[in-house]
Amino acid sequence: MKQEQKIDLSHYVSNLDKNVYTIFNLPEEVIAVIFAYVSRSSASFRDNLRKLLSDEELNVNLKTTGAAREHSEKAARFHEKWVVGYGHSSVAEHAVAHIGIEKISRLASAELELANPFNSFTEYSQRYQRPKRGDFYVPPVLEQNPGLKEKFLSLQDKAYDTYEQLLDGLISYLVKVIPQNPGESERACQMRIEKIAFEDARYVLTLATFTNLGMTGNGRALRDTLVRLLSSPYDECRKLAKEMEREISQVIPTLLKYVKPNDYLLHTREKLKELFSGQVPSLQPVHGPRARMVHIPDYEEALTELVTRLLISETALSYEQAQQQARSYSKEQKEHIAETALSELRFFDNPRWEFDHIHYQFELLISEANWHQLLRHNRRTHFSHGLPTIHLGYTIPPHIREAGLEERFESFLHEAENVYQDIESWNPEAAAYVVTNAHHRQVTATASLWELYHLINLRTSPEAQWDIRQTFLSLFEELKTHHPALAKYAQRRIGN
Repeated sequence: MKQEQKIDLSHYVSNLDKNVYTIFNLPEEVIAVIFAYVSRSSASFRDNLRKLLSDEELNVNLKTTGAAREHSEKAARFHEKWVVGYGHSSVAEHAVAHIGIEKISRLASAELELANPFNSFTEYSQRYQRPKRGDFYVPPVLEQNPGLKEKFLSLQDKAYDTYEQLLDGLISYLVKVIPQNPGESERACQMRIEKIAFEDARYVLTLATFTNLGMTGNGRALRDTLVRLLSSPYDECRKLAKEMEREISQVIPTLLKYVKPNDYLLHTREKLKELFSGQVPSLQPVHGPRARMVHIPDYEEALTELVTRLLISETALSYEQAQQQARSYSKEQKEHIAETALSELRFFDNPRWEFDHIHYQFELLISEANWHQLLRHNRRTHFSHGLPTIHLGYTIPPHIREAGLEERFESFLHEAENVYQDIESWNPEAAAYVVTNAHHRQVTATASLWELYHLINLRTSPEAQWDIRQTFLSLFEELKTHHPALAKYAQRRIGN
């Protein structure tokens, strides 16, 4: 306890009183632990850091000064010349910053996670933690319309009330239908049931709800991220970019010079918005998530491409020679080669990189809750996504139906839709913050077979959340139907 009182966090974080700050002067493993805590702990990164630094087992040198803020003039001149002056931006990938970001909306967290694929995130999980009343973002533009602001605030309070009602109802139902596992304590069983209830009740929370996340990125990715956020239509994202730039500049100052909104992104978005004005979908019937392949390569051509790449990797053949050899094999022979390249995959293994050359396109109509999970756990998926909306229906968690809570759930969603429409006609960006976790977002994606192996293996396991599991089970069934030999080992966590 005495040691904890002596800890001066200013040696390890760039500020003690703001919601965005960098973390430095610590072993990388310690920073990883701090970010890992965010999924299960409601405490801030700084509070978790203080707790960790008090742990004698970590043996962190508490006498370290804030030297990490300093940068040598020589390094600064080098970066100024090669990164800024000559555009040799690959150099920036060797400079890294760790950032704690607190009290941003779920809408902004998704925009941040989409801004650059080379950043790494760990985010507060609504599946494991109970939100606090009043923890939500209010778009500043609503100050110009007091009537709509009052509706917005009232809806956010109603969202929390409905969440609490659903949570109580779900727990009362689940304790009756979920048995205690052999060897499981009553407390452990209760916590397991509460987790399931959190998981389903959160579908009525809106995209305004606050979240926290830990982020790590290299200088190049962070610079591109800030440009993207500064070019966002959302005021919150633009403000977040400025706060991030301020804090990151204390760690890697030179690499963020001349960060500004991107005219191409700004002007093109406005032109496309004008070009596509009026293209609003009619309200769709309520249904659960939809996932389907929209482009699957020809099976034998996919096998041929895979075998061609494997031949190149294991021989001295040119592409033309390897392709000619691959085409000479029968389908059965190519399937056998694919089996050989896959059969030794273990629980956590990924396929060889040759599988990255076979690409699939798929369409998803999924809940915002599902979308946020997909953003955090994909590795190499390329997304095109629609805006947050109430016009594409919503997902009702199965336990909500089973517990007889469907009417209460839908009543709130319809109220949210009415408020959305009132605000949308005045300011569409502000309206996005009343979209709930249950409402559907339109997503199209391109992913390689390598990436599908990662997603299917991770997201169809029994431990996966039911919503995203249904999504990837649908895609897996299509993959098995059209490409049986290539899909055979994708679902390794529960057997083949």
